[in-house]
Amino acid sequence: MKAAHSPKPLDLYPNFESYLAHSRGVKRVLMKALPFIPRHAYHPVLNELRLALNRLLGRLNPAHRRYKGQRNLMVNIGCGSFGMPGWVNIDVYHLPGVNCVFDCRKNLPFDDGSVKGIFTEHFFEHIDYCEEVPFFLSECYRTLQPGGVVRIVVPDAEKYLRAYCSEGWEELTKIRPLGPDHSDQAAYGTKYNTKMELLNVVFRQYREHKFAYDFVTLEFVLRRYGFSQVRHSEFGVSLLPELSIDLPERASESLYVEAVK
Repeated sequence: MKAAHSPKPLDLYPNFESYLAHSRGVKRVLMKALPFIPRHAYHPVLNELRLALNRLLGRLNPAHRRYKGQRNLMVNIGCGSFGMPGWVNIDVYHLPGVNCVFDCRKNLPFDDGSVKGIFTEHFFEHIDYCEEVPFFLSECYRTLQPGGVVRIVVPDAEKYLRAYCSEGWEELTKIRPLGPDHSDQAAYGTKYNTKMELLNVVFRQYREHKFAYDFVTLEFVLRRYGFSQVRHSEFGVSLLPELSIDLPERASESLYVEAVK
């Protein structure tokens, strides 16, 4: 029987051929040893197992106990390597600048009314709209003090859709800087063949992005879970000046929304 032809792979994020070529150790063994299971199926499972292990280890030194009785906290959720001095910098991974490793999707490790401000940049689109957003926003509302502010920064879906509907690539390039060959360093050098490929990377980012937001939708869910004051903000401008820590490289594509308890 003639062997099946191996098709030329699409060089699109997350570009599995390149990912495999640069993988080492256990990750490479798993990727090569499980060819009968689609990678898009087992990657989310492995990620959830890792988060479950983090939660289990966290029980040995509960974050809730660490922040018991503290007030006027400034919290940066999903901070990555961009933690702020004097803040509670939360991420699910041990990274430079992270001082609280915690899974925030279902609860926050703070007392009622103990937080002055919450900042989260390009994290909110990573949590599930139906299963996790209700818990996360309810916890933000619970932990904020009266008058406290949550600042949420996400990719602006409306901005991307308007640019997609325009002729050519010019408007998309204003939002997400691309090379002459439509290569995107923000997506590890991905080269887009069509504008719809770019939209799929932005809205889905393989398995990582769970929902795309415009202002109307973000305003709706914030009001649904307790916030009565919701405003469309902009880069570097905040009702609470301490929350103006937006990354400049995210500005062109981002939607900035603030809500007050």
